[in-house]
Amino acid sequence: MLARGISSILEQQPELEVAAVADDAYTLKQLAMAHHPDLIILDRSLSGFLSEENLEENNQFLGNYKVTLISDFDKESIYKLHKLNITGFITTYSQPEEVLEAVRSNLKGIKFFSPKIVEVLIELSFRKAQPGKQVQLHESLSEREMEILMMVTQGRSTREIADSLFLSTHTIYTHRKNILKKLSCKSAAELINYAYAQGLVEKE
Repeated sequence: MLARGISSILEQQPELEVAAVADDAYTLKQLAMAHHPDLIILDRSLSGFLSEENLEENNQFLGNYKVTLISDFDKESIYKLHKLNITGFITTYSQPEEVLEAVRSNLKGIKFFSPKIVEVLIELSFRKAQPGKQVQLHESLSEREMEILMMVTQGRSTREIADSLFLSTHTIYTHRKNILKKLSCKSAAELINYAYAQGLVEKE
């Protein structure tokens, strides 16, 4: 059912072509060797392909391709699998627009993790860092850094923040770099998801 749904989304795009569909791990490997696909879209529940006993071997196989992984919303599984040789990670709840964004990004070699996936990774990373204790990394931010973080969550650019605070863009860039480091984030999207996860801002 999932394969049919994804195929339907892709087949509506003139620049994309579904080369083949595999129902089990063995068929997946055989079809991959036969077709040399530009991208493999993999359901994490595919017939034990990512089970503990097969994980290391099959992860090596994935390393030969660009791979978009699709998972249900099992948080522990998402956390365990995000370190695999994958180019993208979305969920079974992803809308067609997000599926296409992931596929197009991954085909270009650009990593794409859906916001929902990023949110889970941030949540569990903090939880595992200090089990049983709520980790609030933002408490290490200065008043100015917190102010800039809030502006980032509003979607404001470095130039807009600089103009608003009467600071240079270089100063704002330095602050943003420090904020990313303190919150263990790699991008503005992860900063925004952190702010949501910690209740610093509310989703509209």
